[in-house]
Order: sequence, then C-alpha cells, then structure tokens
Amino acid sequence: MPDNLSRNPINELLCISYFDEIIGPNLFYCSEDLKDNFDFPDIGRILEFQDEVGTFIFAFRKYQTLNHIFYIDSKFARGGQDLLMISYIFRAAYFKNEIVDVFKYLESKKSVLENYASDLKNLNELPSLLKNIKGKKLQGNPLELSSNDFRNEFFKLFEKYFKKLSPTFQIETPYHSKKVFIFGKRYAGKTTFLKNIEAIQFYDQTNSDLPTRIYELVIDNIEILTYDCIERDFECEKCNNYGGCLNQAQAFILMINIAEKNSIVELKEKFQKIVNRCEEIENFITPILIIGNKINNKEVIDSDYIYTTFNLKELQDCGMKLKYFPINIAKENKKIMQALRWLIHHMI
Repeated sequence: MPDNLSRNPINELLCISYFDEIIGPNLFYCSEDLKDNFDFPDIGRILEFQDEVGTFIFAFRKYQTLNHIFYIDSKFARGGQDLLMISYIFRAAYFKNEIVDVFKYLESKKSVLENYASDLKNLNELPSLLKNIKGKKLQGNPLELSSNDFRNEFFKLFEKYFKKLSPTFQIETPYHSKKVFIFGKRYAGKTTFLKNIEAIQFYDQTNSDLPTRIYELVIDNIEILTYDCIERDFECEKCNNYGGCLNQAQAFILMINIAEKNSIVELKEKFQKIVNRCEEIENFITPILIIGNKINNKEVIDSDYIYTTFNLKELQDCGMKLKYFPINIAKENKKIMQALRWLIHHMI
C-alpha cells in the first residue's frame, strides 16, 4: 500500500472482501491488518450472512461499518458473477464537529460506496485475479499477482474513495493517557457491560444528556483489569505497559454479580487493594463506581449487605468518591446511563 494511503488504524479502515465458493468469505484488500484484532468486526461473518445486493450499516463494539454488497461479471465464476463487498469501518469516538448522529453520517456515504463499486466493475483484470486466488488462503497481498497497471489503477481508486469517505476533522483527546478500569470476578458481566455501553453510544446518542464527546472518550478508554494485575500489586507486565495501572487510572468500575454471595466476599480483598492504592497515589480523588449486576430471574443480595461488606459508608465519610448502583446491565439502559453520569461528573 502506498505511503500516502496510510492512516491511523484505530480510526478508520477501508476493506474489500469477496465470496469464494470453496472457502467462503475472504479478504481481498484492506487498508490495515485486521488479523487477531478483537475490536474490529469480522467482515467475513458480515458477508457470510448478508448476501443481498445493497448498502447497509452494521455496528460492532467501538466500530461502526458501512457495507456495500455487489456483483461483478466474470466468465470464470460459477453463474457468471463474483460477489464482493466494500466495507468502511469507522470509529466515531475519534471524530468531532457535530457527528452526533452517526447513522446519518454513514447514510450520507452510501452513494460513495456505490460509486466505488461501479468503478471496480470496470477494472478488467479483477475477474481473472479473483479466479487465480480462489480456494487459497494467501499469506501475502493478492495484488502482487496482478499487473502493474492494475495495481496502479486499483490504488488510485482506493485512495480516491477513502478520501471521500473519511471525515476531515479529528477529535482532540484530553483524556488520552487516562484509563477507566473495570474489575470483578469472572462472569460478573464486565465484557457485557462494556459492549452494552458501546451499543448505547451508537444507537441512542440523540437521547443521551451526556456531552457526546465526553461520553465517547470515557468509553474509548475503558479497559478490563485482570485479576493478575491486582494479585501482583499492579506490578504485572500489563501494568508496565501502561506505566502503572494506578498512575493511568482516572476511575474504577467494580462489577459484582449480586446473585452470588460467595463471590462478593471474595471481592472484598481485591476491592481493598484498589482502595489502598488510590489513597496512596491519588489521595482519595479517584472515583470508584460499583455496579451490582442483577442477573435475570435470580435472587439478589440487598444493598445493605454490599455497603456493609465493602465498608462503603465509612469510605465515603473519609472522602472517597464512590457510589453503588444495582443494575440489570442486560436490560436497564437508563440506570446504566445514570451510573455513567455519576462517574463522569466525578472525573471532570
């Protein structure tokens, strides 16, 4: 890929994939390497389950995608046509200047993908190149098998349409180096909570009374803290990467499964380690949001037990910024937003 096509891989990507009759969906070309990246959507899965021609939006975690599926004529393909998909992958949290309605922004770019597809259809060498790579999981770039003329024209079109898709403004990130760490026992709902607030960010932005950019920056910097970090007193390899989790922490979220009393007792020691380090490093100013996850149809522990077990009242009286919210994180979006409002209020 030419240097002038390089962009920050976190912010946006443009990818082209195709359907191989032998191995199924396969990536043809992408502006960045998607391999083993948990945050990026699986483009192959999108193409596998959506084979109707047209343009549509698909959201996944922190990324939103605009996709266009189309056919190109090919004398080499079964049925005389090859199925392709163009995907523009976009991370809204890194863009500003009134992109409040992400749906509307992506909708406005549909014609760009459609025009790009029309131009790709006019690349005469494309059908034969697809024929040569079908049934193969290539280690390198399939464009290496094409002629110089084809590559030049392909990259010319790629750059042209990537520029048309891309916003021309980028967000400044005042909280860039700071993290909001989630911790708790396995199966308490940490990952589910993170996915849900990302979904709320995408689907319910216009109904949120939180400033959009602040909300997105907080979500963008949430990280799940492993038990190893706590057990090793924040001296593990991950903490070294961050320069020390506590030094980089702007807030903590403790996730509790309040249907399991034993797990609550086990968390007390971990919670106290966090509190002790907050007192040492941040002098009581790091807020801690405590969420009691109410699992569907299960009896839950009452709030008094939580306050007593974690000594919340005493810590509050000592000046610690902490708050407990019992929430069904799978269903109660309004309560999730209420908890995040409290956290953001005490972070800024």
